[in-house]
Amino acid sequence: MTSPSGLRRSGPAGGKKWQFADPSGKIGQGVFFGTFNHAIDAKGRTSLPARFREALAGAGEPRIVLMQYPHWPAIQALPQSVWNELVKKVMEASPLDARWQRNVLKFVSSAHEVDLDVHGRVLVPPPLRAWAKLQKDVVWVGMGRTMHLYDKATYDEQMASEIPADEVVDFFGKA
Repeated sequence: MTSPSGLRRSGPAGGKKWQFADPSGKIGQGVFFGTFNHAIDAKGRTSLPARFREALAGAGEPRIVLMQYPHWPAIQALPQSVWNELVKKVMEASPLDARWQRNVLKFVSSAHEVDLDVHGRVLVPPPLRAWAKLQKDVVWVGMGRTMHLYDKATYDEQMASEIPADEVVDFFGKA
């Protein structure tokens, strides 16, 4: 049995699991989907969902970066490689561009690199917990290349709100 062009076997033989691989040998970028209810303790520790940990490990990502999400009270969690792409864009921006600098000040400056502990938990720094209004019940949401962490009440509010018809994205249509 031959593999489709540009793909290589990942895992045990049998042809059931194929992933894209780039020439450097790194197997594809982590992809995060799903919604997971968790708790956050008084110290600010919450478990990263196992599926997200597996995606990070499979992509060779050593840590994540937590930062304020700009559109509503939530935390955006980026794999290190996605964070590195963002840093490159920030470094290319003019220090005299007020719009860029306001956004860097408001959101990028809130970033914290965090490692997972041996139990798969991340420690959310107090300023980010306050921004996202995280209480006891939290929700991790996979957003493709990144993850979001919400307080359960904020997540429920976002899910209950309607998206105006002119803002609904046709995921299967032409970009």
